[in-house]
Amino acid sequence: MPLKKMKGQRRRHEVGDVFVLQLDDSSYRFGRIVKIGESGPQGRFPGGILAYVYDIASGDPQPDLGSLTPDHLLMPPFFTMNWVWQKGYFRTVAHEEPGSSQLLKQHCFYDASTEGYVDENDGIIADRTEPCGWFALSTFEQFEHEVDEALAGRPVHGAYGRGSSKPPGTP
Repeated sequence: MPLKKMKGQRRRHEVGDVFVLQLDDSSYRFGRIVKIGESGPQGRFPGGILAYVYDIASGDPQPDLGSLTPDHLLMPPFFTMNWVWQKGYFRTVAHEEPGSSQLLKQHCFYDASTEGYVDENDGIIADRTEPCGWFALSTFEQFEHEVDEALAGRPVHGAYGRGSSKPPGTP
């Protein structure tokens, strides 16, 4: 389901920004910025944005901030860049600093360069935790595909590392 373009935004993003995306059926889904990338050892994606997208459909572009919790994620966290706001695919509509109950206890990403798992700061983690995404900047096409897959009820996740066990029925 392709995303609709809204009016683009050029703004400085902050952790806690809540954004909306509009699907081609005119319903809205919401997301939240949980980290802004930095250069140096604490971030491989300078300027990259770590965000969540929630499985909360609405006819109104204003979110119920209390419902934006990790148990309502549509798909694993993902890394993106500014341009999705500039082009109008995401639009910031609110701001609320995320509390611990609004964040995953552990972020997990599959890192193809090590065939293992890392956290949002590129720190190696021993075991996969769910939801587990990809440690890479998402292209718009990949993001749109993952939203489509998640809305269709198909699992969206990062690959499984060497030696890790996959759930039954996982390709």
